[in-house]
Amino acid sequence: MKEEKRLIRKRILEIRETADIGFIHEMSLRITKKFTSMDIFKKSETIMAYMDFRNEVATMDLIKFCISHKKRVALPRIESRETGHKEIYPYVIHDILLDTEPGFYGIMEPVRNPGNLVRPDEIDIVLVPGVAFSEGRYRIGYGAGYYDRFLKKVRTDCIKIGIAFEFQVLKSIPVEEHDVPLDMIITEERIIL
Repeated sequence: MKEEKRLIRKRILEIRETADIGFIHEMSLRITKKFTSMDIFKKSETIMAYMDFRNEVATMDLIKFCISHKKRVALPRIESRETGHKEIYPYVIHDILLDTEPGFYGIMEPVRNPGNLVRPDEIDIVLVPGVAFSEGRYRIGYGAGYYDRFLKKVRTDCIKIGIAFEFQVLKSIPVEEHDVPLDMIITEERIIL
């Protein structure tokens, strides 16, 4: 199963990394508009987003929109626990440029400020990155398991949303016991519930 996931990850990353920047921008705007027009967005208070990396759905405009609409926006920061294991810790940001810095793998992360740390049970919506997604609402990430572990800590009514380009969505993907299903996936073409 791990080998099958690795091959899917490799194939989708090859497609994603050759995607035209104009396509990425245009499709990301469509996804942002779909998400921000939903009732769940309008009713939410705290949204955990992420900073895009390596031709993922661009999130800068989405994050700015959330902040400008008075949403409490948290971004993930990868930090080591006392045990040495790395985990996601969400921190609130107020300004996407001033409150972020290069972090793990060179991905922009929130500046570490204990006063801005968000407990998982405070989050209403988590926007989840991934390499590949299935119509059954599972995902394949980069393989470290950060999001699968984190998503087990959020409230049961927290809405877990994958945002992806349509080419990242497959009919099915291998699912392991530790994989956490999403509540929906938003692409430029559809919303998968």
